[in-house]
Amino acid sequence: MTTTTPRTPAQQPWEPALSVRQVLGLERVRAGQPEVVAGAHRLDRPVRWVHVAEAADVGVMLSGGEMVLTTGVLLAGDEDGQGEYIRSLDRAEAAAVVLGLGRAFPAPPEVMRSAAERCGLPMVVLHRPFPFAELTEEVQSRLLRRKFAAVSLSEAVRTELTGLITAGAPVQRLLDEVARHAGCPVVVTNLAHRVLATAGERAA
Repeated sequence: MTTTTPRTPAQQPWEPALSVRQVLGLERVRAGQPEVVAGAHRLDRPVRWVHVAEAADVGVMLSGGEMVLTTGVLLAGDEDGQGEYIRSLDRAEAAAVVLGLGRAFPAPPEVMRSAAERCGLPMVVLHRPFPFAELTEEVQSRLLRRKFAAVSLSEAVRTELTGLITAGAPVQRLLDEVARHAGCPVVVTNLAHRVLATAGERAA
């Protein structure tokens, strides 16, 4: 049995997903003066995709991990709808919701903010909204590049390990290569959990 202790996504540049925190750090987003008004402790959630949605039952259109962008135009004046919008996102396991302040909501709506805080859903408001298409295009392109990099790395590792096995390399050499590519310690145990071999830096 071989086990590894992977790094966090932020430490792995080839990780296919971006975190909410990383998206908020993009230059295009910073220009919109983002403010986290709820769920600040969940900013390391992975963002799998970016989706623009206004309908209160938005959750039925999601599959999890989306950062949802909205102006709230269909929610203004409807506090029940505002709360349901957030709960719908939470049920769908969305990564975060980003609200562009403007005509519909000149300030962060308390109903949405408090609902997001209760759900642990990161809620971000943009004080200087910009066309959402600019953000979706940038984030989607970054996600696609990361996914391609992950696939390329996986193929490179497979090819290298196959070559070592074919050449009759010892097990320790294989483990060293796995640890190097994974960037974390590797431990091989038997079914009784007895350690048979290790590679990489040992965890403290």
